[in-house]
Amino acid sequence: MSLSFNPAELKEIKGLLARIGALKAPEVLMAFRRAALLVENRVKLNTTKGGILNAPTGKLRSSIGSVVREQDGKLAAHIGSGQRTGKPVVYANILETGGIIRPVNRQWLTIPTQYAKTPAGAGNMRAREVPNGFFQRTKEGTLILYQGGKTKPVPMFVLKKRVTIPAKRYLSLSLEQSQQAVFEELKNALGKLAEG
Repeated sequence: MSLSFNPAELKEIKGLLARIGALKAPEVLMAFRRAALLVENRVKLNTTKGGILNAPTGKLRSSIGSVVREQDGKLAAHIGSGQRTGKPVVYANILETGGIIRPVNRQWLTIPTQYAKTPAGAGNMRAREVPNGFFQRTKEGTLILYQGGKTKPVPMFVLKKRVTIPAKRYLSLSLEQSQQAVFEELKNALGKLAEG
């Protein structure tokens, strides 16, 4: 994922940087950090309820961070899950790019139904913890784990051999959505440094 400016915008930024020179390097770094924070905030908005992902919990959102570093003589902003902590949420990348999830340590993936989730939408138990559990196939052949008991059986988990996750592009769309704001932030901050 990269941020690109049109040729006129790029020329304007390069011109401002040339006027500032190396004397104000810490201020330039701060301007880039503020620009990266604009993108970080957009990513966080897009991972919450009502955003691109409409995530039920805040786990992914709270893992999003941004870091600006100098690499090969250039400033680079890294924005995404685990950027500050080094501990990304395991599903962050597949939500961006899409892909197929298969079970690793078990034979089946267990996907919680509404009955095995908290009001926020997070799973509140594991399939092996279902009391009086039993399996049954639907007419379509889908395997379901039910919770039995004295009342009507409740479907708790759907079992699948694999699940295809569509690409949500929450990072790249966030970058596109904040591109103009990033340009304005850099232009204004670098313009003030060039004047001062």
